[in-house]
Amino acid sequence: MNLLKLLRNPYFYYGLFLGLALILTFLPSSFRFTKTDSLFTFKHPPQPVITNLNKPQLSTNFYILIDNDTNQILLSQNENTRIYPASTTKLATALTALNIYPLEEVVTISSDYVDGKVMELKAGDKVTIKTLVAGLLIHSANDAAFSLASHYPQGITGFIDQMNLLIKKYGLKNTHFINFDGLHGPDHYSTPYDLSQLARLAIQNSTLRHYVKIKSMDLRDIYNQKIYKVNSTNELLGLVPEVEGLKTGWTPEASGSFIALFNLNGHYLISVVAQSEDRFNDTKILLNWAKENLTWRTYQ
Repeated sequence: MNLLKLLRNPYFYYGLFLGLALILTFLPSSFRFTKTDSLFTFKHPPQPVITNLNKPQLSTNFYILIDNDTNQILLSQNENTRIYPASTTKLATALTALNIYPLEEVVTISSDYVDGKVMELKAGDKVTIKTLVAGLLIHSANDAAFSLASHYPQGITGFIDQMNLLIKKYGLKNTHFINFDGLHGPDHYSTPYDLSQLARLAIQNSTLRHYVKIKSMDLRDIYNQKIYKVNSTNELLGLVPEVEGLKTGWTPEASGSFIALFNLNGHYLISVVAQSEDRFNDTKILLNWAKENLTWRTYQ
């Protein structure tokens, strides 16, 4: 009965309202609702606008150029045709390793690995996951890829399964991996479009994005006694200021491939060239086309 009388009393609601106002006044700012909490504050990314639709002439017919923020295809040819990805595979290797291992976890190198380009890891060396990822991304080191894969509790096959699960999770239906370093195999394939999407995913990882921008570096074992000198395989780093990575690839069967990350005055583009006779020049052609033919429309 007393509760019923209380609810009928208008002063009760006045006091309740005043109390809530006082609580909100002294509530820490980090707990307050602001306009940014509203669903209506979504900011549309700047929209790329193509001013000239003429395609440039490349040495390859397999390429794509996308705007990273909107995922809009700006320029492409045979973007959904299967190609051999070669060492661009290592973006998936690095992402898989970064997903399953702590950066400072120590790996004891189980054996020498001499196929392809290596950073000269030797059996018994002790290095961190971070060191292996750095060698993989800067130097395209196959022995780093081997060590990351063989360190997995379920073995190399289990690690490659994780690479394919990563691809499947993000809906890249035209990509399949049978190894960790991109050496040729008929069932190891991707497409320019899928590789552009792998790159979009990769640059969200701060560790990966850091290392793909490094031109050269001295890596060390955990005892700070052994040095592994690594140099980027990306010949455009330091020469073309807009280029901030990403990953090269080459095998006799795949020819040249290159995934590039461009920064055009704060607008990020990703290009992929595959089966290229001159992957770096083809990439520069795509960059120059973008500089000459793209503007961005900002939504208010």
